[in-house]
Amino acid sequence: MAATAFARPATVAEALAALAGGGGRWTPVAGGTDLLVRVRDGARPGGLLDLTGIEALRGIREEAGALRIGALATHAEVAAHEVVRKHAAALAEAATVVGSPAIRNRGTIGGNLANASPAADLVPPLVALGAVVEIAGPDGCREVAAEALATGPGRTVLVPGELIAAARVPLPGPGRTSAFRRLGARRALAIAKVSVAVAATVWRDGALSGVRVALGAVAPTVIRAAAAEAALEGRVPSPDVLAEAEAAVRTDARPITDIRSNETWRREMCAVLLRRAVSALAGAHARSGD
Repeated sequence: MAATAFARPATVAEALAALAGGGGRWTPVAGGTDLLVRVRDGARPGGLLDLTGIEALRGIREEAGALRIGALATHAEVAAHEVVRKHAAALAEAATVVGSPAIRNRGTIGGNLANASPAADLVPPLVALGAVVEIAGPDGCREVAAEALATGPGRTVLVPGELIAAARVPLPGPGRTSAFRRLGARRALAIAKVSVAVAATVWRDGALSGVRVALGAVAPTVIRAAAAEAALEGRVPSPDVLAEAEAAVRTDARPITDIRSNETWRREMCAVLLRRAVSALAGAHARSGD
């Protein structure tokens, strides 16, 4: 690392200019929690572009009908933010279980997205919540659906010279709620073996609509569970409906067997976590009195 160059731009424009003129030299970094692991394993970036001095990438605020979460927002900030907890419960729940307190205070939502791990904790809630990712580049800002950002493990649609600026989560309407559930080798400090995020509108009779289900760690990227969504859409999640949705989500998942778990177990845990997440939605609806 001694030979690695370092720059700390103060604005997005300065960061983009550095990337444009760097010939691929610069690696953007904020919390650095994932980069440090890669460096330990032998990676040697040519230059580190420290984004932490860019105030425009910070903050969590309501804006134009959405919750805008700056790329530099840490997991701890996301977990503790009152508006996130109120309007994007699944995202707050996920941020609460990321790594250790040290990781949660260093790691950022932008880094979690850019790292493109299929086991990333914040991505399934963002997908279930219908979030879009703001990407700043030399030609201006563009938006990509959170579910379309990653193209494979460690790969995204970002092109050279672009940066993730923020995630935008639509503010929910009445009765809209969400939940996140995950399983790892232990409750803390473990990469998810399976995770499930669900968002839906729960009507007075208990029926669900606008159902979105996202699965983590069971495919090369975080994926939508279309069959499970269809099984739940417009229906009250009775035991029979839940059993149908569980069977559907087993077919939605595309897990592998690896050192951390096996395919059969992961499919079954998708069903277990889906049931828990949907039950949490019903419980939240009952507590709200809507």
